[in-house]
Amino acid sequence: MKPPSLLRYWPLALVATSLTHARQAAAQFLDPRAQEPQWLKIRVSEVSAGVYAEGRSEETSFRNSDTSVRYDRLFVGPMTGVVLDGSVYHPNLVEFHLNTEGSFGWAHQNASSGSYSKDSQYEYLGRFSGTVDILDSKPLHGSIFGDYDHSFRDYDFFSRLTVDSWRYGSRAVYTHKPWTFNTSYTHREETAYGRAYTYTNVVANVSTNIIHFNGITTLNDDTVAAEARHERARGGSSLNYTFNQYSREDAGRIGEGQDHLFAIGDNETFGSRAQHTLISSANFTHRENNLEPSDEASARTGLNLEHNPNLNSLYDLNYDRFETASFNSDNYYGQGQLRHQLYDSLTSTLLLRGSDNEVHDGGGNGFTRRLGAGFGESYTKRLSSISRLRLSNSLLAEHVDSMGVSSIENEPHSFTTGTGGAPPGNFFLNQANVRSSSLRIYNISRTREYTRGIDYMVFVEGALTRIQRQINAGVPTMDDSVVADYQAEPTPEGNYEALSESVSIRIDFWNNLLGIYSRLNLFANNASKELRVQDLLSFAVGTDLSWRWMRAGAEEEYYDSTFSTYRSTRLFQGVSFNLDGTSSISADVNEAWNRYIDSGRSEQSYSFITRYRNLLTTSMAFNIEGGISRREGDGVEQTLATIRPGIDYSVGRTTLRAEYNYEYELYLRNEERTRHMFLVRMRRVF
Repeated sequence: MKPPSLLRYWPLALVATSLTHARQAAAQFLDPRAQEPQWLKIRVSEVSAGVYAEGRSEETSFRNSDTSVRYDRLFVGPMTGVVLDGSVYHPNLVEFHLNTEGSFGWAHQNASSGSYSKDSQYEYLGRFSGTVDILDSKPLHGSIFGDYDHSFRDYDFFSRLTVDSWRYGSRAVYTHKPWTFNTSYTHREETAYGRAYTYTNVVANVSTNIIHFNGITTLNDDTVAAEARHERARGGSSLNYTFNQYSREDAGRIGEGQDHLFAIGDNETFGSRAQHTLISSANFTHRENNLEPSDEASARTGLNLEHNPNLNSLYDLNYDRFETASFNSDNYYGQGQLRHQLYDSLTSTLLLRGSDNEVHDGGGNGFTRRLGAGFGESYTKRLSSISRLRLSNSLLAEHVDSMGVSSIENEPHSFTTGTGGAPPGNFFLNQANVRSSSLRIYNISRTREYTRGIDYMVFVEGALTRIQRQINAGVPTMDDSVVADYQAEPTPEGNYEALSESVSIRIDFWNNLLGIYSRLNLFANNASKELRVQDLLSFAVGTDLSWRWMRAGAEEEYYDSTFSTYRSTRLFQGVSFNLDGTSSISADVNEAWNRYIDSGRSEQSYSFITRYRNLLTTSMAFNIEGGISRREGDGVEQTLATIRPGIDYSVGRTTLRAEYNYEYELYLRNEERTRHMFLVRMRRVF
């Protein structure tokens, strides 16, 4: 993506103009706000010139055929830069700042995939950032801004992309205590140049077809926001409206739409010592898009009362409504806690909570209603001057009434926490017997739908469905938090009682040198078989060691449920230390073995990442990082490798930066991808 054509030549003209005014402006800006009004003041604080070059070459080939995709690109050109600020008439009226560095040069690219094409053109690469502040010291003030950037972005250690971004807009603020009003408009364009890649459509773990994409992800959005805020001595209130119109293309999938967000919030502290707090919020989001239009409304209030220094109570009420097409759901949740701290080392909690989830889809109505009570204990004990014990336990008993429907919408999940008990990097869908072909996964805002085979893989483990996040070299990675829509077999109306318990224990020895820990999660119920509610026992035991520059650990986890069973073993080792006063090195190694008993599947993953930096002289620094990741298992076999050396050289006002990035990926021993990227920037400041 390039800035508008009229902007292509402005850096050269700006440098010439700035040099003309530099000497005069420097004297005038000793104290700009004390100066007499002057129609235009410009101070140039830095002017630079140099050369910039970058290139990339990537190739995807298939070992069982002659099919291959190749792309090469080279850019080179002179580079100029300037940093300046100034004012119009007076700094109190209009003040501006500009920081720019870029190259207008020659770019050549060629691509081949059955056919061959090439192209040469002149374009601008670089960055600039400019702001204009208007009446900055007045109650009513505003600003205009614009930013352009050409840079590298790391989505994952093994995935680096070239990103062009263009952003501009304005802000206006009016302050009249205790009120503040704020409005803004922002336009954003972003293009991420990843590798040319393939989409392997996978249904029921079987590859059905392969489609090629150019690896370019584009995003355009316009955002208008307005906020009113009222501040008080013991609290504040706010009212917000945000309108966002967007379009994006990712992996050949186009998404476009409009979002309207209304939000209101309030926070209060009260009591003789301001010891009580009340926080409330509500919002409504209306989404119009070509993926799936929806409406969502939510509200939350939380109250914390401190009855005395050792006793407090907490109350939470939450409501959420989600509606799309023929599906809608209403979720109500309430919780009350009474927390007592008998000693500094002992905290006890009594809990009462209830929830009601009402669902309607085209096939009928469903619900899940829970009412439960429980308690929790948290205890810390210093066993000796060099050892400590930490112990926690919580127990919850619930009565549940439920009836299931076939449609599940907007179900939240997280890859990091392994929602549903799955290993990190995976999660289980909440419902059993899912129709795999109906699954669709979105980001939290539902503006992007992820692609099966590129972003994630689907595996059936017993009665449960496991989602595994994919890491692909040169391809943006999925967000950690996502929502899922799918179809599952409905369940009849029924009720049951459930008991859940969580226990954890940890002992640290020799002032945290060595730790040993264990955790247990239990869920038992008396539901009938037709309600498909799983009994669950999850147990983990582990140890970790931290000594000076070294750390290491091991964990074994057993996950047994009536729906799915797996075993997981995870190891990690790491070192990080300074070799001398000018160099440092670090290395991290991780290993994991997952065995899914019901499906007879097993997966293993290994990764090694190291970083080294050395200040060779007072003028030169060398750094290099690299790593390799290997995943083994049916349908997931993958090797990723990366190495990135770089050098920084500086002498006087001349600097040199050179980087090289190499990425390699082998998938299912068939799809092989290599990617080379480099940049060289030499710059002198005048």
